[in-house]
Formats: sequence, structure tokens, C-alpha cells
Amino acid sequence: MTITPATAPSLDELATEAVRLGRELSAMAHAVYVGGNIRDFGFAKRTLCRLAERDPFDVRDADSFEVLRGIVETDLGREIVTRERRFVETHYDADGQQGEVRDIPVYSPRGEALLRLQETLHGFLLARDATLDRVAAERALTRLLRE
Repeated sequence: MTITPATAPSLDELATEAVRLGRELSAMAHAVYVGGNIRDFGFAKRTLCRLAERDPFDVRDADSFEVLRGIVETDLGREIVTRERRFVETHYDADGQQGEVRDIPVYSPRGEALLRLQETLHGFLLARDATLDRVAAERALTRLLRE
């Protein structure tokens, strides 16, 4: 049996993923009217305008993305229609399925769209951070090799 080691994605792949997710995020935020009011929507639009133009790596955006995350969380909280009690599996062992009953929020259609937006924002931030980390590592190696 041959085991092939997992290879890390290239810098190009990381950057491409960040740009793609950034464009998706910008389009989704505009479609769902993030914030629910003109002030928050305007902030989201200004924060995401560079993403629509394929520029997700501006250093000035880091804090704005955190504020945007808070706006989406608040907006999502307003979209809860009801709560239902559901069994949630926590693990599976020799005795079978184990879990607990939890109150799960049920969202409006806009809330469902906000959940998808929240997942896309999370994925975008992970891809962006991974790209910036790789660039920083390559810069550090270049400086080290010059010495």
C-alpha cells in the first residue's frame, strides 16, 4: 500500500479561492441586503466593494470584516421565526447513537440566505488568512536566505 503525503495548496490556489469566495460574498451580501438598514447595508457595501473588484487582500479591510461578521450575526438573530426541539447526535459508540435534545432556531427564507452568507464569509476569511500567512512565510524565507 502506497501512502502519498497530502500536499498543501499552492499560493496561486489559495489566492484564487480567496478571490472567488470574495466575489461570491459580495454578490450574496448585496442580494440579501445585509444589515436590514441603510447604515449597515452601506457599511457592508463599502467593505465588500473591493471584493467585487477582485482585491481581497487590502490590509485596511481586516477590522471591517470583523464588524461585518457582527452585523451578519445581529441580522441573523432577527430572522429567527421559531425554535424547535431536535435530537442532535453527539457521538456514536458500541451502544449506538448518542446525543441530546437541543433547541434549534428555525429561520425565515432571508435567514437561510444569511446563514449561507455567514458560511461563505467564514470560508473567505479562512482562505484570505491562509493566503496572507503563506505570503508572510515566503517573505520571511526570502529574508533569511539573503542573510
